[in-house]
Amino acid sequence: MSSHGHQHSSPIRPGSFDFPVVTNSTLNLRGGIVGNWVTPLLNLQAGTLAALFAVLAFGQSLSGSAPTIAACALILLLGLPHGSLDLEIIRRERQVGGLAMGALLLVYLGLAGAMAAVWQLAPVAALSIFLIVAVVHFAEDWRELKTNFLAQGMAIALLAAPTLLHLAEIEQLFIALSGQREGALVANFLLLLAPMSVAVASVSVWTLWRTGFRDQAWAGAMTLVGMILLPPVVGFAVFFCCYHSPRHLSGALLRVNHSSRLRSIILLVTLAALGITAALFANVVRIDLPAQAVAVSFMTLSLLTVPHMIVPAVADALASRRLRRADRRGPAVA
Repeated sequence: MSSHGHQHSSPIRPGSFDFPVVTNSTLNLRGGIVGNWVTPLLNLQAGTLAALFAVLAFGQSLSGSAPTIAACALILLLGLPHGSLDLEIIRRERQVGGLAMGALLLVYLGLAGAMAAVWQLAPVAALSIFLIVAVVHFAEDWRELKTNFLAQGMAIALLAAPTLLHLAEIEQLFIALSGQREGALVANFLLLLAPMSVAVASVSVWTLWRTGFRDQAWAGAMTLVGMILLPPVVGFAVFFCCYHSPRHLSGALLRVNHSSRLRSIILLVTLAALGITAALFANVVRIDLPAQAVAVSFMTLSLLTVPHMIVPAVADALASRRLRRADRRGPAVA
């Protein structure tokens, strides 16, 4: 699959915490080609979907314990690293000192801890917050659409579309996540959103195709098909591991310009995230191992996604505020 038309890279703006749109001709900060990122991701996504549909065609189930646990493991191992460079991006682009970085780290940990507390005190509310944050986050994968309505419609469809054919599984998944029967009500709310959101997502895919972003159109179409036809956890793992996470990670790598510290940062942050997973696994008890794996995996994602979205936005807002103050003071007089 290849793109035609307007495939180009969005400029990397200093101080912007939106990940750069990584396309087939992405330039690094020195102006050199860093690689054809999108098409390999699409080939990986297409190949994975083809293999899974072949398994289904041969009469094998992808809804059992083994596929669910394997999908959860892949979500954690391949998905968690994509947010590991958040603080490094802030440090480099804002020239933030050690004390301020320590404060930001405390904010990061505080937000994760607050989300963990919500899971303990009001798990259905925590599930709802997680889904809302996920919509905002996944909408970033479709920046080429240029409108929030279409991008967020696509993101909502990714979460709601599985309810069209797999409502019972989504209900059980949300019950496993929240530990409460009321989690099924959230699944039924997504079912109400599914028809309209899938219609908006179809318009989004056509818009991407018509405006020349053919790779992104293919990615959107394949993601929708996978989320509708595959078991929910497996379908999500294909999108998360084959497209969303590597695209965000590649964008983050561009922004830090391949710093020599990257490998150690990614490794340490990922190990810390897996430590959170282990702690949750020891403290969150569900009725069986697949339900336990689902609950722990998606809780871990929620604990990390909330600060992953909020901390860069806070840093960006504070920097903009400083710039406005500097503008009001005017240039220094010699």
